[in-house]
Amino acid sequence: MTSAAGQGLVHQYMRGIRFDGLWQYQVATPSGRKRWKLLPLDAGGAQAADPDGLGWCLTRCAAAMAQRPMPEDPDHTRIPTSSDNATEWEALFPECEVGRFSGMDKTSMAGLSAVMERGGCALLKLALRRRPLHSGKDAASWVWVVGVELQSWSFGAHGNCSPAKPQVRAALVVSQTLSAPWASGFGARVSWEEAGPCVLGSVEG
Repeated sequence: MTSAAGQGLVHQYMRGIRFDGLWQYQVATPSGRKRWKLLPLDAGGAQAADPDGLGWCLTRCAAAMAQRPMPEDPDHTRIPTSSDNATEWEALFPECEVGRFSGMDKTSMAGLSAVMERGGCALLKLALRRRPLHSGKDAASWVWVVGVELQSWSFGAHGNCSPAKPQVRAALVVSQTLSAPWASGFGARVSWEEAGPCVLGSVEG
């Protein structure tokens, strides 16, 4: 799914989700028919037991990728939450190629675009560092990458617009603390600076 974001920007989303109102994901029935089912973004009362949000992301990401219904009580269903156990991740995503990378740069962000084009999605683990004037401790937080923001035009020396290979500007994410507003496809943008640090910008500020 793609949508125009203005000024030559295009939002490209993973397959199997829609958000023209409440979020929904596609589920395949035993007979092979497909239907749309509500995708709950609210963490409910389970956030205390899942402080970094990995369980929240895995439950929803796995359901959307495998096109299978989520558990009746997804945020209280035990799910492997070890980010280092490749076997557990492969079991959650059958028939999917599971890969990982460390750090955020132009290469890894371009890789996100390729993953979306192939019908996949991604999870990011962010090390959140507070600004000097803000209180609170640094923390780690997992986010579910449901899309990427692409810059599809470049500007010449005389201000002329010309087609160019789309460049990834940001990852479009949701998490248990960054729910998407009504009819929006993401709760925050994750962009990166040349020096390496990422910038997390919430849709709701």
